Amino acid sequence: MKRNSQTGYLILTGLALLINLLFGFDKPMLVYNKSTPIFSPVLQERTDNSTSSDTLSVWIYFTDKGIFTINDYESSIISAEKNMNPRTRWRRAKVNRENADFSDIPVCRDYVSKVLLYGAKLRTTSKWLNAISVSIPVDSLQSLTQLEFIYKIDLVLKFKLSPEISKSQIPAGRSKKTFTPSILNYGESYDQLNQINAIAAHEAGYAGQNVYVLILDTGFFKDHEAIQTDQIIAERDFINNDGNTQDEPGDSVSQHSHGTYCLSALGGSMDSKHYGPAYESNFLLAKTECVAYEREIEEDWFVAALEWGDSLGADVASASLGYIDWYEFSNLDGKTAVTTIAVEQAYKNGIVCVSAAGNQNNSPDWKYIIAPADAEHVISVGAVDTNGVISSFSSRGPTYDGRIKPEVVARGVSTYCALPGDQTSYGYKSGTSLSTPLVAGAVAVILSAHPDWTPDMVREAMMMTASNFRNPNNIYGWGLIDVMAAIDYDFNAIKPGDIDFDGRFLVSDIVKLVRIVLGEVSPHEFEFQAADINSDGTIDISDIMDLVNKILNDGNKI
Repeated sequence: MKRNSQTGYLILTGLALLINLLFGFDKPMLVYNKSTPIFSPVLQERTDNSTSSDTLSVWIYFTDKGIFTINDYESSIISAEKNMNPRTRWRRAKVNRENADFSDIPVCRDYVSKVLLYGAKLRTTSKWLNAISVSIPVDSLQSLTQLEFIYKIDLVLKFKLSPEISKSQIPAGRSKKTFTPSILNYGESYDQLNQINAIAAHEAGYAGQNVYVLILDTGFFKDHEAIQTDQIIAERDFINNDGNTQDEPGDSVSQHSHGTYCLSALGGSMDSKHYGPAYESNFLLAKTECVAYEREIEEDWFVAALEWGDSLGADVASASLGYIDWYEFSNLDGKTAVTTIAVEQAYKNGIVCVSAAGNQNNSPDWKYIIAPADAEHVISVGAVDTNGVISSFSSRGPTYDGRIKPEVVARGVSTYCALPGDQTSYGYKSGTSLSTPLVAGAVAVILSAHPDWTPDMVREAMMMTASNFRNPNNIYGWGLIDVMAAIDYDFNAIKPGDIDFDGRFLVSDIVKLVRIVLGEVSPHEFEFQAADINSDGTIDISDIMDLVNKILNDGNKI
């Protein structure tokens, strides 16, 4: 059905809204009303302080996907399913999303073409967001607001990689664990893997086999001996729009350095020198961060890379990113940042997402976690030293809406990894950028043991077997991970009524439950499961009575 005028578009829009009203119980909204105002506050401020000749990078969100009838919607879904990667379908089936939905339907090409007529240059397209990002002269922006299919326009925001941690910021005199022989010769990487019990998992036969890991970073020095190119399934340079993530002519010096650290820490392998926890995984490499612009990454490349990884069947996504310019702490609510929204969509599609908490605790301006670490279902990662002590730089929680962050911690102080100086260089790097790939690699190891586990299952198993699971806080989260314990986790471990997770029903559980009911404390997600004794989705006086009866009838037995 083709629209020839604004009147025709309004008729189709009215028809689509009527269909939404009549059939919306099992179909998504096909058309959204235009936002008021169309410019976001951040974009309005930027345009007010720009000249007409300036060029801005903006998100343009559409009201619809050019679909106005149920028949057209169903035809589009069938087409999307035909184009779905079998591996993607298999992974989504774990979370009951094996069928395509509205988020899988492409952005309307006609809308894109019409926007480009206004002097815009296309950067990326997002079917998840139903939006495109473009570079466009400021004086053309106002004209775009007259297009009936544009929902809203926002500024493309920028990330910064967390500042690299210098040796002067790392405490001296830390003890080293005694090296113990194993099946593999781990070299200097032994301590950081043994600390999270990954070596025990290797000895049990789990090293990330048959797991696809998407890594979003600056680029990757694929010629290094610790990076096995036969394990690289695909790669994409979103900055230069090509298929090579290693440094090329025109790239900044050491563009691929940071990504090389992270890839090797996650899945590198060279016997007697270095191993990552997931040394047998397969990798999807996304070059999304440009070091030329003060080590910035623009969020549209991040979103595009997540969608690309999803389309190729990624099981895990690992991102070592820093804070977001333009955002306030109030925006870290799990709902605002575009990258956070994209991570939540990836989670809904069955991808386990792992993100750095940030290196900002020593910063006078920003001590908080960073987006997308504020996402509700991401596994955000803090950094500890070889003794399991939190680093001074590791960003603390909570999120703005009060959720505990980070979820877990791993070695991020003097983490051993490959260096891109030449093919055989190794050394120590620090930051949550290095603890994050250790945890993402651990996720891949867990999935190689349990390929049927969903993101929620992996997340619960990892958090509820970590060192601080009984008393999580905003410094360590649930604590230092234990890969083998997570593999062996019993999903019946959370017992209704055992709110402090000590394996007994005691008066202390009643006291904590009363405090929750009175609003004195807010339960974290697993406490809520234990406190909702009657499984009605709320915690109230009836749960207290049920717990009292449990204690009276069963004593302290679980």
